[in-house]
Amino acid sequence: MRNGARFDWARHVMGALLCAGLMACGSGVNLEPRDSAPGSGLPAEGSGLEQQSREAEAVDIRVRLESIPGLTVLSDTWVNGFRFFILDYEQPVDHQHPGGARFQQRLSLMHRSTAAPMVLDTEGAVLFAEPIPSEPADLLQANQLAVEHRYFGTSRPDSPDWSKLTVRQAAADIHRVVEAFKPLYRSRWLSTGVFKGGTAALTHRYFHPDDVHATVPYATHHSRGLQDERHAHFLRKEAGDSACREKLFAVQRAALSRREALRPFIEALAEQGFTFEVLGEDRALEFAVVELPFSFWEFYGFGWTCDDIPAANVTDEELFAWVSYVSEFEYVFSDQGMEEEAPLHYQQATELGGPGHAQAHLRPLLRYAGEDVPTRFPPLDVAKRYEPWTMLRVETWLRHEAKRVLLVYGDLSPWSASAFEVSARNDSYRVIATDSIGFYSTLSLLPEPQRGFLLGRLSAWAGVPVQLPEVGADTLRRAAGVRPPRAHLAR
Repeated sequence: MRNGARFDWARHVMGALLCAGLMACGSGVNLEPRDSAPGSGLPAEGSGLEQQSREAEAVDIRVRLESIPGLTVLSDTWVNGFRFFILDYEQPVDHQHPGGARFQQRLSLMHRSTAAPMVLDTEGAVLFAEPIPSEPADLLQANQLAVEHRYFGTSRPDSPDWSKLTVRQAAADIHRVVEAFKPLYRSRWLSTGVFKGGTAALTHRYFHPDDVHATVPYATHHSRGLQDERHAHFLRKEAGDSACREKLFAVQRAALSRREALRPFIEALAEQGFTFEVLGEDRALEFAVVELPFSFWEFYGFGWTCDDIPAANVTDEELFAWVSYVSEFEYVFSDQGMEEEAPLHYQQATELGGPGHAQAHLRPLLRYAGEDVPTRFPPLDVAKRYEPWTMLRVETWLRHEAKRVLLVYGDLSPWSASAFEVSARNDSYRVIATDSIGFYSTLSLLPEPQRGFLLGRLSAWAGVPVQLPEVGADTLRRAAGVRPPRAHLAR
């Protein structure tokens, strides 16, 4: 599933609506940390470390950032109580041979205080450039350091060696960032991430378990194989209710039955600069239609609900407009979109795998059955061999060994069908929230006593009180349903 552009606007909409309320949550309900005892790694009152923090705070944070070797400050602004920086950090393309080629990795820093905890936000793709905190950063009133994934956005080598785009190399990028910033931020570090960024947080923790104290990923991508049947089963039998699923299936059948009538709308996209030479217009349309239920449920509530699914007999223009909107047709399946998402396709084809899609109800209408797999997409003319063992080791580690991990999912999300498992005996937990896609504010909206317990663990891991937002649950739910301007889908 390709979701870079859609994730950008989803995060933008939720963040823009919640920013004011969530950042000003100092008078909310507090949950005191429960294990900040001696030996916990937290500075005691009057300790030398606390004195060092006070002295460090007297030095302007920009001066301290500029003293980090290889770090460049690109911008420095004040936003809603944060000092917000956009940064570049020099990284080796190959961490096994650091003397070779280098590239600039894009970072952002939301700075509150060097004495506050740090939330490390690992991005799975392009860095979100606006200053919107993750839920853990809000709840903990923490700093936040976000890291763009290697080979995405501006974080690309001049001549990328695709063999160096691995989860191990990406984890090493994050490890070097942590090592560079930890002398400035000496309180507890936690990591988080959403979707593929959640996967990046877990793989970083697997390879470098001592970099952060705890990890709280949301709706984490996890696939076994290039077409994980668990997702297909979920989309056929479990997503939402049967009436909504059947409405979606009817739209899919209508779109495939009316291919020729929809072709002029695809051809018209050439006026906007979109071409379809790699897949061809007909194959691109079929792939978009096949993936439609996954796209619909992955972002349910951000741009659409079941009430928005059109009838199968709407006009050709209305049918194409809706399919295009939900699937992000031109931004995902065009030559231009696929080229921008090439790093994602490569990672899915080689290590991460990809979701399966429900197709049995479409069989008589399909012309390219079985072709919608990660290996079919750019980068072209690059060797791609799927290697499952790294992620299988990560999965086993999570199930049996990983400590202080809180996996957050929603029961509407297809990713809940392939949710990782953890063990409570390791102080690790998994929650699959009801009527949710496991995105922003999921922990804040949980019912009691579940919410109190999990936020209590988060507080204990961070060593500071959790401060619940004053924004009510109804406001958060309404925010999740607001439609973003179409411009936010543009690259």
